[in-house]
Amino acid sequence: MQDFKPHNKPDPASPSVYYVEEQAQSLVASAPFPIGVYIGKEMRIQLANQAILDVWGKGDHVIGKLFAEILPELQNQEILQQLDHVFTTGVPFHARNQRVDLVKAGKLQAFYFNYSFTPLYDKEGKIYGVMNTGADVTDLQIAKQRIEQSEKNFRSMILQAPVAMCIMLGPQHRVEVANEPMLHIWGKPVASVMNRPIFEGLPDARNQGLEKLLDHVYATGESFTANEHPVHLLRDGKPDTVYQNFVYYPYRDSDGTILGVLAISVNVTAQVMARLQIEQTVTERTASLAEANRQLQQSNADLAQFAHIASHDLQEPLRKISTFADRLQGTISQLGEREALYTSKIKTSADRMRTLVKDLLTYAEVSSQTPQQTSRVDLNEVVLEGLEEFELLVEQKKAIVNVGKLPTLIAVKSQMLQLFGNLLSNALKYTREQVAPIINIDAKTLDRNLAGLPSSLLPEVTYYQVSVSDNGIGFSQDNAEKVFDIFHRLHSRADYEGTGIGLSLCRKIAHNHGGCIIATSTPGQGSTFSIFLPADVS
Repeated sequence: MQDFKPHNKPDPASPSVYYVEEQAQSLVASAPFPIGVYIGKEMRIQLANQAILDVWGKGDHVIGKLFAEILPELQNQEILQQLDHVFTTGVPFHARNQRVDLVKAGKLQAFYFNYSFTPLYDKEGKIYGVMNTGADVTDLQIAKQRIEQSEKNFRSMILQAPVAMCIMLGPQHRVEVANEPMLHIWGKPVASVMNRPIFEGLPDARNQGLEKLLDHVYATGESFTANEHPVHLLRDGKPDTVYQNFVYYPYRDSDGTILGVLAISVNVTAQVMARLQIEQTVTERTASLAEANRQLQQSNADLAQFAHIASHDLQEPLRKISTFADRLQGTISQLGEREALYTSKIKTSADRMRTLVKDLLTYAEVSSQTPQQTSRVDLNEVVLEGLEEFELLVEQKKAIVNVGKLPTLIAVKSQMLQLFGNLLSNALKYTREQVAPIINIDAKTLDRNLAGLPSSLLPEVTYYQVSVSDNGIGFSQDNAEKVFDIFHRLHSRADYEGTGIGLSLCRKIAHNHGGCIIATSTPGQGSTFSIFLPADVS
């Protein structure tokens, strides 16, 4: 760097003058910010410290050269005109965050500076040059631009968002940005709410607790979330209630300072109204179902009482009919062939009627709402008692009965005896000619994740599955549900005796114990009845 020697300087013979000049030059040279001095109207470079040389990026050999010669890329950037204006008028020029394009490393690049052009005067008050000082603020300006672009992008995102969004600034919650979905919720024209405190633009939203929520978010920076929150508004001139899912977030600047509140809202009025309507309908239907269930229970109770009374009242005359028919048969030698046939038919019908009445009485008792005593019941003992009852029939049909290990559970023992007694009776009744019956009874504990289980079973309950299988005549799977209907018969009485109540009674007993029963069968290959019973029924 060449020495800075101002015009008309004091007597060089004075040592103090040289000391001051050297000190000034040293100060300029070591300054951390750019400093340059340009002399004459042509702006010839007389002084340039290292900081300004680094900014220019043209090397160190610039002293004595013209400013425009060193930096030709400034020709169309008004800087040369600014220097000339300062030199001509003596009015300093100051710029802040000014973009300056400089060629560095062979490439034109954008930089930003705070700089000043200050006129230099000689002893006579005449301008002889311009001093250039500055500061490189490129990094700060780029960061600022990025923040501004980010802010612009964010606001653009809000305006284009499919959900309602708005920004409210300051303690008065002035509406800065609001998109169309938010304006639709408010039911107000944009001019009446934009750039105004929210409760001035929406006076109908006052005194509903929203002021306190917004103030809290703005003061503390804590967000707030609400679901299905009702807000009463005057929308498009009409009173309306809007249900919203909304969030209030603190809106901050790059330093983390809270500037306002960002509101995000979803209008869920339609969903809420639909749900409320459904709830009302469900409530009404539940009440109706409860009344219908009460009436049904009363009807069942009346029916059970009627069946019980009727069964008892019918059994006495049937007994007498059967008794007198027996007496008539005892005197059969005195009767003709036709009379003997009629007497036999009377006795057969009376016996069938007695069986039907007995089964009806049993069905009525099982269907009764009166609680029955439960206990721990070993199904092995239940099946054994059933086999003892059918011991003669098993022997006559040469049946093979295989019984696996069966569980013990809480149940009404008499009903378990009826359940398995009916299933054993069916397995011994519906057999194929010339084929020895084979009956298998086994049990297993169900895997709760097993697919294909009856839909009525509860996933949180452990069940036993007890199966009674036979190799009898079977039936079509299409009738697997019908066989449990009361009085439903797949075969005529002439082929197979029965009242059509047994399997219906089995289903009723399974339901009484919190379980169910299903049938699977193939014609000519036998049937399997699977009873599902809770492992712990209290």
